[in-house]
This record gives sequence, structure tokens and C-alpha cells, in this order.
Amino acid sequence: MGKNAGNTGELLSEMYRNVTMGSDNLNTVVPMIKDKFLLTNVTEQIDKYSGFAERTAKELKKRSIKPMETSLMKKVMSRGGIMLNTLFDSTDRHIAEMIERGTRTGVEELEGRLETLKKEGCDVSAVRLCHKIVSFKRKEADRIKNYM
Repeated sequence: MGKNAGNTGELLSEMYRNVTMGSDNLNTVVPMIKDKFLLTNVTEQIDKYSGFAERTAKELKKRSIKPMETSLMKKVMSRGGIMLNTLFDSTDRHIAEMIERGTRTGVEELEGRLETLKKEGCDVSAVRLCHKIVSFKRKEADRIKNYM
């Protein structure tokens, strides 16, 4: 496997972890959401994340790479942080603020990885898919502001 293939696999793995973590975090707040429009927005995001996870998993499988799940420790810490953050304020506005911050953080992490790996060489198809994920996440971070 050449450097380009290794970088592409690493980028796809990062994309997979990013969208599955986003989906997991949104699923954690779904039971707390009271506003039906916010709930619709969040469930649509979860569906879109699932589609991106399927696409990245398929691309990884083509390259004989098993998708790496987010570590259990990171999942537990993330859920714990969400629960703690909503302990005293579980309003829809606060949940929307948390989603917006988390989404922007996910964008920054993914863009950082993309820039590093793109310089070292990655398949154009993986870079395009990454740009689609980043674009979607930016749009959603802006859209969720309607609930803040």
C-alpha cells in the first residue's frame, strides 16, 4: 500500500469517526428535546450522518480497511459531558448551543486532518467526500442557530 493509499485510509477513517461521533452525540440529546421543529432538524442530521457513515465505511471496505469506531472511553466521556452540561439547563436553546459548538468542533477537527493528509497525498474521491461532510456540518451549525 502506497503513501497515498495510507493517507486516504486515514482520512476516510477520520471521516467515519467524525460522523459516527456526531450521530452518537445527537442521539444522546434527542430524548431531551421538546420543540418538534428542533427535533425534526436533529433527526434529519442523524439520518444524514448515517448516510455519510455508510459511504465512508463502503470506501474503507473497498480498500480492505475496517472502520475504526470511536473508543468506548471517548464515547462515555462525551455522553457524560452532555449529561453534565444539561443537568442544570436542558432547554432547547441550550441543547441547540451545545449542538452548534459540537458541530463546529467536528468541522475544525476534520478540516485539520484533511489539510494535513491532503498535502501528503490522498485520493481525490475521499477529499471530495470530506468536503461534502464539512459543508454539510457547516450548514447544520448555521441552521441550528435558529433555535438559539
